[in-house]
Amino acid sequence: MPHLATTGSPATRPRRRSRAAPWAVWALVPTAVTLLAFNYWPLVRTAVLSFQSSDLFGRPSGFVGLDNYATMLGSADFRRTLVITFTFVGLSVAAKLVVGMALAVPLAARLRGTGFSRAIVLIPMAVSAAVAGLAFRALMSPTYGLLDQIAIWLTGQPAGWITEPTMAMVSIVMVDVWTSIGFVTLLLIAAIDAVPPEVDEAAAIDGASRARVLASITVPLITPTLFFLVVTQSIQAMREFTIIQVVTGGGPARSTQTLVFDIWAKAFSGTADYGAASARGIILLVIIAALTAVQFGILERKVSY
Repeated sequence: MPHLATTGSPATRPRRRSRAAPWAVWALVPTAVTLLAFNYWPLVRTAVLSFQSSDLFGRPSGFVGLDNYATMLGSADFRRTLVITFTFVGLSVAAKLVVGMALAVPLAARLRGTGFSRAIVLIPMAVSAAVAGLAFRALMSPTYGLLDQIAIWLTGQPAGWITEPTMAMVSIVMVDVWTSIGFVTLLLIAAIDAVPPEVDEAAAIDGASRARVLASITVPLITPTLFFLVVTQSIQAMREFTIIQVVTGGGPARSTQTLVFDIWAKAFSGTADYGAASARGIILLVIIAALTAVQFGILERKVSY
């Protein structure tokens, strides 16, 4: 029986991969440097500054240990800021999910005109938060705003969209929902489209109404997407600054001053207290991490597949 000589190609392939490995490592260097320079180094610098005091010009003036954290946690203004922040996040996320579902269900039905309607819903994704904020601020102006004029026509008095504390919170939630609703609706449409039609047909044969099918079948099957949206939109709302700055400026009477806005005010609005601002930044990071962990721990258990 002749002996077949083995080829060297299988043995050489690992060597080719090992030669290519250094090139792959070097290809990752620009990304790694960018992450270190613009993500991790600012985080480390913020942590260091949170243990230091600042002079009148914002320069570090000495190590103070946990004094910045103690002063912050003992402040009634900071606790009020946390309440405002969580109120804004809760209202924003809830409104996005409700409005998103209200838009996604009919748009996923593929009726006549839904293609054009989907395009209309996606328009807010092309508008920056600053532009949207300026447009809504003009609409809500107490002197010439269209929305205030409508409120006067309906009720006989202005609504005070940006002059009354309660309505100011409603206003920034409205703008935040408008800027994000295209993304939320798009994901919900994709999730509803992925539900097997046989499931809905079987439920309809059994006599289930459309509302019952939506509540008992569609929503449980799209809970992975709902869970993803709760997490991502909570983080987005927690970090929102542009809309609040443009629409209300944190007012009136600091009624819309969230934690992110408070960080900006401490660092760049007169006092230049980078130590206090950095301590608040670290607390914000901890809150976002804890909120995400809790949501993963609680909501993921209720995800239906």
